[in-house]
Amino acid sequence: MTQLSYSSNRIFKQRRAPLGAEILRFARRLRGYTQAESAASYGIEERTLRRWENKEYSPKWNDVVGLVEDVYSLDILEVIGKLNDSNADNH
Repeated sequence: MTQLSYSSNRIFKQRRAPLGAEILRFARRLRGYTQAESAASYGIEERTLRRWENKEYSPKWNDVVGLVEDVYSLDILEVIGKLNDSNADNH
């Protein structure tokens, strides 16, 4: 029985999981919302959303999912997949 070697020639390229900030910005732009519209729909201040998207503060995961699924009516896993595809195309 031979062992497979997983040195520098990996079969699958490992990807970094997108940050909440990246997910929020991508989903908002995908749906064509402004930060003000998004924040008002979710019941937070616009500056809070702006700080999340600008990586000044890290949003809690339940806030990321809530905005993406409840406000933007998108599936969180599909958004992450599209974001990863978009990032792969840019590299």
